[in-house]
Amino acid sequence: MTALARDTGGGTYYDLTEAGFNYIDDRCTEYFSELFYLNRRREAAKAGLSAFSQTTNAILAASGASTLSMAAVTQAFGLASNLTDIAAGTYLYQLPPATTLTFVRKLQGAYRDAVAAKASQINSPTTSYHLIQDYLSLCLPPVIEAKLVEHVSDAAATPVRGGSVSNIEIDVRTNSALPRKPEIIPDVRQQAKAVVQPEKVQPYAFGYYESRLSRERVARIQRSLCVSPVDGVISGGTRAAIDDFFRGVQEGAGKRKYPSVSVGGLQSVHENKLLQAEKVVGGTCVPSRDKSAFEIGRLVD
Repeated sequence: MTALARDTGGGTYYDLTEAGFNYIDDRCTEYFSELFYLNRRREAAKAGLSAFSQTTNAILAASGASTLSMAAVTQAFGLASNLTDIAAGTYLYQLPPATTLTFVRKLQGAYRDAVAAKASQINSPTTSYHLIQDYLSLCLPPVIEAKLVEHVSDAAATPVRGGSVSNIEIDVRTNSALPRKPEIIPDVRQQAKAVVQPEKVQPYAFGYYESRLSRERVARIQRSLCVSPVDGVISGGTRAAIDDFFRGVQEGAGKRKYPSVSVGGLQSVHENKLLQAEKVVGGTCVPSRDKSAFEIGRLVD
């Protein structure tokens, strides 16, 4: 890390991380170059063993050697060829090194893009070192093989539209290329948004009936009973005015006693008389004319 810091010339921790990525790219390229030439040497060794085997058998046949001798020589060369495959297979992948390197480059490019998008969050040497370690793992055999297996198992095949019946093509791509659901919180250090509770229409409602009243309906009651302010919310002042109104109804022509709204809340039994109150005042109470909710109640039939 100290050497990488010298390479950056005192830059940011993101610059330090990029310097580490560049160093790993060099070593990864060297690694795959060695694999490439090892693969070529293996093929050359196997071809040489095959040629020597055929030449030796021809010499043995020309010299009149026994069939047993020829079979033993053939088996010996076959053993040498198999041992070559076993030795080289310890280091080589099942896919050609050139193909595997292309796949690793794609992984590394995607990783670099993700790191660049969060460059401002790289603010300590430990964070930088951790990112460099993860980047290095992309070039390690266990990770490469795991990613290749995952890539193959995630493959999806679809028919290519168009063309004739004699020329049907299949397009192979991974399911990962399909649109995915957006992340809920892209950054684990980002604070979750506070849950906003929906605003209640009647925050001070008593019982089920009041909670169903719209603000427009409550505002009409308030305008007809001289309640101020007219906010469409049923609360203590509105309930007191409604109780005054029904005391007036009881003293007037109605004579009927109604349940207290301040105690049990507004109920359906109150609605008929409240609608009559709107007719009495013409929709809006005028204090100089209608005086109070009690006086309005006395005028209701």
